[in-house]
Amino acid sequence: MSLAFNTDKRRYIRYELLDYAILNLDGSKDSINVVITDIGLGGLQVRSKSELALGARCMITVAVVDGENLDLRGEIRHVSPIPGSELHAAGIRFVPENHEERMSIAEFVHAVFQRQADQLTQDE
Repeated sequence: MSLAFNTDKRRYIRYELLDYAILNLDGSKDSINVVITDIGLGGLQVRSKSELALGARCMITVAVVDGENLDLRGEIRHVSPIPGSELHAAGIRFVPENHEERMSIAEFVHAVFQRQADQLTQDE
């Protein structure tokens, strides 16, 4: 679990994650392959070969355990190149449009937390 105490101004804890996803920028037909590196109730961070535009709205599609896809609406809040690679890191804040979307985010983040907790107890 990533947690910075001094400079991190996040409202929610972030959980480390390595999960593939598809990102679609609003107004674009092109899909961008991304890897989600951490997630919390407020948003997530992705890595991509594409430099994403600051402030752009997007939809991130992830596959979940039951075989369904989960669509997460977001806004790109920060972008930075990763030194020594051709990758870019982007922080995306969730912007759900209704209660159902908020619940989907909460359930997905809880599932990530639960998988990590289960893994920790199995390793003991």
